Amino acid sequence: MADKYYAHSTSSGDVNEWQPLAEHLFNVANRSRGFANIFGAGIWAELIGRHHDLGKGTRQWQAWLRNVNNVVDEFYHDLEGHPSHAFQGAQQLARQSSQAGKLLAYCVAGHHAGLPDWAGKPAGLKNRLEQQYPELSIPLSAKSCFPKLLPFPIDSSRMGFQFQFFIRMLFSCLIDADFLDTEQALNPEKAKWRDNNTDIQSLCKIPGKL
Repeated sequence: MADKYYAHSTSSGDVNEWQPLAEHLFNVANRSRGFANIFGAGIWAELIGRHHDLGKGTRQWQAWLRNVNNVVDEFYHDLEGHPSHAFQGAQQLARQSSQAGKLLAYCVAGHHAGLPDWAGKPAGLKNRLEQQYPELSIPLSAKSCFPKLLPFPIDSSRMGFQFQFFIRMLFSCLIDADFLDTEQALNPEKAKWRDNNTDIQSLCKIPGKL
């Protein structure tokens, strides 16, 4: 059944041409980790990549995807509007770890609407984590292994800034990875344009050193 859950549809009514959800989660996790390895946070970014679209693993979200593409199958009649999909993954992270998981939940919850504040209703992360969402119908992997240490030393005089900046760095890794994998799945011809690794000197047309 899990192989019938998709992350993205194409203009084709043939679901065999759609991108499987498991593939998208795997790809985004790997891309995110690669980006974040540069600042020592690869495992942190991999976790948010693995969780960011878990909410698409519900019958209701899959029904919505079928309905907007006029595909009738066993999911079609489970439609309940356009369900959100960003918060189930955030909940999973926060439930597994009250510290590291909650920090990562900011990135997952905000990967479409932008990073949320903690407090405030209805959009605050605290409120979002307390809501009830459609039940996940895909098998979940074993409990995630969260890093025990941050990839930077804590400075008590600017700890708040450090955490905010770290979250924003991870968020950037996730957003880029998500966008690039979606583009690869839906517009592979355009994605090929990114394979041209021209150096900055050539781009600027400035000879010698910059």
